Amino acid sequence: MSTRNSKIETRTSPQFSIIEFRITAVILVLLALMVGCRSKTASAAVDFFPASNSVPGWVKSSDTRTFDASHLYEYVDGDADKYVQAGVVKMLTSDYRFNSKTDATVDVYVMGNAAGAQKIYDSESAEGSQPLTLGDSGRYAKGSLTFRQGPYFIRAVAFEDSPEIAKGLADLAHAISNRLGKSE
Repeated sequence: MSTRNSKIETRTSPQFSIIEFRITAVILVLLALMVGCRSKTASAAVDFFPASNSVPGWVKSSDTRTFDASHLYEYVDGDADKYVQAGVVKMLTSDYRFNSKTDATVDVYVMGNAAGAQKIYDSESAEGSQPLTLGDSGRYAKGSLTFRQGPYFIRAVAFEDSPEIAKGLADLAHAISNRLGKSE
């Protein structure tokens, strides 16, 4: 009787090891996929745009839209090549309303490196602008604020200009700059 049981154990034991191995392999693959997805989700979850009223006077008036480099032409008609050649990875944009009356759009260009952000910043006209202490370099001119910070190039455009708008855009840009610092 003990001989018969040992034969059964001998026959089923290797099969059980193969099944056990396969189950372990499947579990390891699933764990690896979950870890990979989690890290991608965490980096994708970074929101560069302040929530409504977190910057006095500003209300976010649209969802954030994202365009990867291959689809940037859908947003930046006729000028997308300049950004692609500078190494843009993606661009995110959102609309805001200031003090319930002035609309503005904020674009965040995520470049492959800081040199790409500087290349775009340097290609923008500085004529009539005033320098700002913001990020690595910033300026304001007639309702338009641009700055670069590390691998990011940011443009905020209000659809009217006044000293109040200039201060409001600077406040919004500083809030974005603080968020960019947390994402690196």
